[in-house]
This record gives sequence, C-alpha cells and structure tokens, in this order.
Amino acid sequence: MIFQSFLLLHLVGLVLFAGTTTADFVSFRQFWKQYALDAITAKPMLQTMIKFPLLMGLGMAAIILSGVGMMAMTHGVFGEQLWFRIKFAIVLLIILNNIIIGRRLVVSLKKKIADNANDAGEISRIKNNLRLFHYAQLVMFFAIILLSVFKFN
Repeated sequence: MIFQSFLLLHLVGLVLFAGTTTADFVSFRQFWKQYALDAITAKPMLQTMIKFPLLMGLGMAAIILSGVGMMAMTHGVFGEQLWFRIKFAIVLLIILNNIIIGRRLVVSLKKKIADNANDAGEISRIKNNLRLFHYAQLVMFFAIILLSVFKFN
C-alpha cells in the first residue's frame, strides 16, 4: 500500500511537471504571437506565465521524494537496471535544464520586456532559445515515459 502511494505521488509529480512544461510551451507560443502584434498587451501574459516554475518545482519535488521512497521500499532493486539509470540521468538533465537554461532565458526575457528594449535581435535569440529549450524538455519527458513503460535491460 505504501509503495503504491509513492508510485501515485510519482505519477502525479510527473504529470504536474510535464503538464506545466507543456502549458508553458503553449503559453509562450501564444505570447510570441501576441508580442508580434502588440508588445504592451503581451506583458500581462508574461507575468502570468512566470508562475509556472512554481508548479514545475512542486512536480519536481514530488518526483524526487516519491522516487526516493520507492527506492527505499524496493531496497534499490531498480537502481541496478540500465533503463532506470538512463531515466535517472534524463530526470537530472530535465531539472538542470529547467533551472539553468530555462530560468536564465525567462529572466532575460522579463528584463528585456520590462526595459522596453527594442533589441529585436536579442529578443529573437531568446525566443529561439526558449523554443529549443521547450522542445528539449518535451523530448526528454517522452523518453522518460518510454523508458518507464518498456523497462528494457
């Protein structure tokens, strides 16, 4: 019963983290469309989207805590399997990518928007990097789900 509770929390964390990442991706696509039409009306959208990392953090915390709980319950049996080691490395990459790359890009964008900077080249660079960031995150989430379902050795 406790293992199933950890597994449920793990899945909820994954859904929260991956779902919020997907919502962030879709919201940024909409933001850029609005920004191209009118930068002033796009600003409130950015203020709302800045809240997404809080939900992502909650999802990350749930994934980590429940993962540790499941490993303790199984005495680390999954830790010896190749699929789990790859999955664990991808989870670390997702977290680091989110903290290091994603956060830096959003902070840069927020600063440029707040300063009313008309540096189209810099904003375009941020836009392209955010798109690549989101694609990378979504591909890594897909890989985690794939590894979790098929559990190859």
